[in-house]
Amino acid sequence: MGIAKKIGTAFKILKQKGLAGFWHTVQQKIVALTCTDENEIIFDVFQSSAYTGVMCDVGAHHGYSLIPFAKAGWQVFAFEPDPVNRSHLLENSRIYPTVQVDDRAVSDKVEESIPFFTSKESSGVSSLSAFLPSHESSYTVSTTTLDVFFQERGLTRLDYLKIDTEGFDLMVLKGLAWEKVKPSVILCEFEDAKTQKLGYTYQTLADYLVAKGYHVLVSEWRPIVRYGEQHSWRGYFTYPHRLHDEKAWGNLIATNDDEVYRKLLRKCKLKAV
Repeated sequence: MGIAKKIGTAFKILKQKGLAGFWHTVQQKIVALTCTDENEIIFDVFQSSAYTGVMCDVGAHHGYSLIPFAKAGWQVFAFEPDPVNRSHLLENSRIYPTVQVDDRAVSDKVEESIPFFTSKESSGVSSLSAFLPSHESSYTVSTTTLDVFFQERGLTRLDYLKIDTEGFDLMVLKGLAWEKVKPSVILCEFEDAKTQKLGYTYQTLADYLVAKGYHVLVSEWRPIVRYGEQHSWRGYFTYPHRLHDEKAWGNLIATNDDEVYRKLLRKCKLKAV
């Protein structure tokens, strides 16, 4: 964005929201800039040990989360059922031979011809669930489970599982055969506004991971004003953690590796509990 356009935007915000509203917007932008991306933190922790492993990116969108791992030589399996997002993903990952893209959605069941919803508000809210008034049933997709996928590929190892399925993160986890494969690190999203209608909450998701033997860190973001716009980050916390706002959302970083957990704590500037 050019300087003239930035100044024009600033005056527009000032006119619409007044001085207090303008300052609040500036503060939100500053806070967002101070937040280290959760995926970036996980990548840095793996890189600190010169580690090359296997990643599953469930809900890969345009592939920005997986690209650092692909560049580092990781084997990456990416799932993206939205054909528009998948076209960007394929274009962004085409130079990385270790990336394989699957067009199925991932859940806790194997099904065919399931409605898939998209919204003009944001390309990032495509989902098996219509949680926004603007959602439209745009496609039908097939679903698989991670257990079935691993059996198809003969995989017995998973180092990093990243999940961003706009509400179905717990279902993805439930579709994993934990007695066969237990990821070293998991990144998944929570937002009760999406998941309560699906039968679970932030605490349900976090407790599920704890019950599987994971340490859990919470990256809490303030309530979403509008999808597709810049959001405001609150901070990192160790779980158990009570959200500051019942409408908050964010990501859980989970690991069953004590050394990785200590590194994550240092990266997030937290103390063990």
